[in-house]
Amino acid sequence: SEVRLKNFIPPDKFPYKSATGWEYDSGNYPAALHLAMEKIGYQELRQEQAEKRARGELMGIGLSTFTEIVGAGPSHTFDILGIKMFDSAEIRVHPTGSAIVRIGVQTQGQGHETTFAQIVAEELGLPVDNIVVEHGDTDTAPYGLGTYASRSTPTAGAATAMAARKIREKARALAAHLLEANVDDVEWVDYRFQVKGAPGRSKTMAEVAFAAYTNYPKGMEAGLEAVDYYDPPNTTFPFGAYVCVVDIDRGTGE
Repeated sequence: SEVRLKNFIPPDKFPYKSATGWEYDSGNYPAALHLAMEKIGYQELRQEQAEKRARGELMGIGLSTFTEIVGAGPSHTFDILGIKMFDSAEIRVHPTGSAIVRIGVQTQGQGHETTFAQIVAEELGLPVDNIVVEHGDTDTAPYGLGTYASRSTPTAGAATAMAARKIREKARALAAHLLEANVDDVEWVDYRFQVKGAPGRSKTMAEVAFAAYTNYPKGMEAGLEAVDYYDPPNTTFPFGAYVCVVDIDRGTGE
């Protein structure tokens, strides 16, 4: 472990540009390895290993660390036959306060329906059970580059969050209209729009959604929906550490 720890990129050196030109945005590799060693009881295992070796037994402890490149999408780096690898999302909030999300990536069992609904629920303060996620229908889905290379959440997930924030910004103006306040005096707190300094004066997203179709201010277009095409500035670089312990029977090789 000492050799690995000496050769890690130090946490204070991030962002770090690799020899091949990739820019690792963040990382703390020593912390990941230390945590893995702590959880498995590394020092105790080394003591056990020494005792077994003294008895002629075989016990090995393996350490493995990794960082990988995921979230294929930055158009300055990735394309398919010239088509830039951004991704997209469309969201519409209905007068009832329910919503539909259309995404350009296709689930393969990862649970996109849950993940993307949770993103919208967090951004807009809507119950996750009231959010429908639609994918895989090329007649209605927004343009997307597909699901692979761990890219769905970093690209289409980010597009979903950005589209939701566009909706929230329009909803803030609607809330200001309903609260008879200046839009600059309305803030988003605890999943509600409230007047600064007067938390008792507030509106939920569901109330605002109904107003988007029934009581919107003059000059504002009706409805509450948005689309976003997200071109990430960089890929992401998750990292981790593994510890593996193996005992081998000298007699059988098992």
